[in-house]
Amino acid sequence: MQNIKGIQQSTWFFPVVVAVGIGLRLSVMTLGHNVDFDSFLIVARLMHLGSNVYANTARYNYGPIWFNLLYIVDSIAYHISPNHELIFRYTLVSFLSLVDAGIALILQRKVNLTTAVVFMLNPISIIITGYHNQFDNLAVLLGLLSVIIFGDDFDEPLSTRKLLGLGVLGISLMTKHILFAFPLWLSVKQKGIRSKLITILLPVLIFVLGFVPFWGEGKYGIIQNVLLYKSWNNAFFYKLFVPLSIQLFLPSTMVWLIFLAISAILVRHKSGVDTLLMYTCTLVATSPAIANQYLAIPVPFTSANMNCFSILYTVIGTLHLLVDEDGLHIEPLRQIVKADQVVFYSILISLLFFELVWLIWRKQIIAFVKSVAREVIVQSEHSEE
Repeated sequence: MQNIKGIQQSTWFFPVVVAVGIGLRLSVMTLGHNVDFDSFLIVARLMHLGSNVYANTARYNYGPIWFNLLYIVDSIAYHISPNHELIFRYTLVSFLSLVDAGIALILQRKVNLTTAVVFMLNPISIIITGYHNQFDNLAVLLGLLSVIIFGDDFDEPLSTRKLLGLGVLGISLMTKHILFAFPLWLSVKQKGIRSKLITILLPVLIFVLGFVPFWGEGKYGIIQNVLLYKSWNNAFFYKLFVPLSIQLFLPSTMVWLIFLAISAILVRHKSGVDTLLMYTCTLVATSPAIANQYLAIPVPFTSANMNCFSILYTVIGTLHLLVDEDGLHIEPLRQIVKADQVVFYSILISLLFFELVWLIWRKQIIAFVKSVAREVIVQSEHSEE
C-alpha cells in the first residue's frame, strides 16, 4: 500500500497517466469513425470556401466556436501533408485528447489525483474522444474554467472576476450549448436580484451574439439546425421514472427542464466545481434524448463520485460502446452480448439517476434504512417472545 502511495505521489506519475490516456485515444482513432467526422470534414471544406456554414449544411448544430476550430485544424493538416484527411483526424483527436487532459488537470487540482486518473483512463471518455471525435469535453472544460474564475464567494456582489467567469461560460455555450441551464444553477447561489439576473443573462447574451455575423444568410439554418434542433427523441428517463399521469399532460422536454430547475435548488450549497459536475449528470440522466456521445458528458462526475453506480455505469457504458452499431461494433463481442441500445440506455440512465438520488439524499436514505432495520429487529424480538 505504501509503495502504491509512493508511486502516486511521484512527480512523473500524473504526466505518465496523461500520456497513456492520450495514446489510448489515438489508438482507438485507428479503429474507424462515424458520421460525425464526415460532418466535420464538410464544415471544414465550407470554411475554406468562405461559405456561411449555417446557410450551406444542415449537419452543423452548434455555435460558431467549433467550426472555427475545425478550420484551424484543417489548415494545419493541409500544411503538414497532402494526405489531408488522415492528418486532419490525427490533429483533431490530438486536440480533443489535450482537452481531456485539461479536464483531468482541473480534477486533480480541485478534487483529487484518483479522480483525475480515473477520468483520463476511463474507457467511455477514450472511445468518445478517439472514435466519435465529439467535443462535448471542450464545452465542459470551458465550463470548469468558468466556475473556477467565478469563484465560490457567492455572497459577494458581481466583480470583474465573476463577470469574466460568466464570459467564459458564454464561450462554452458558443462552443456547444450543453451548459444552457447552468447559468440558472449559478444564479441560485448568487445573492441579490440584480446579480442573479446578470448571472443568467450574460452567458446567454454572449451565446446569442455569436450568431450575429452569420445571421443574414444563415438565419434559417441557425433557427432550424441549432436553436430548434432535436436529437433522438428516445426519452428513457421520462418513460422509466415519470408517472403516466404526468406524462399525459407534460411532454418529456418540459419534465427535463423542471428537473434541471429543481436540481439547481437542491445543490445550491455546493461549490462551483461540484455544482457543474452535478449538472452534467442531471443533464444526461433526465434528458429527453440520448446518444452515444452524451455518455461521456457525466464521466468527470462519475470519476469524482466513485461508488457502485458509477462503477457499473463505466463498465456497462464501455460494453455498450464496444458492441453498438454506432460505436466500435466489435463483431465477436456483439455475438456474445445480445442486448440492444434500448436495454443499454435504460440501464445507464437508471444508474445515473440512482447515483444522483444517492448523492443528494444519502443521509436520509441511510437514516431510513437504519430505522427500518431497527423496526424489523424489534418486531422480530416481539414475535420470538
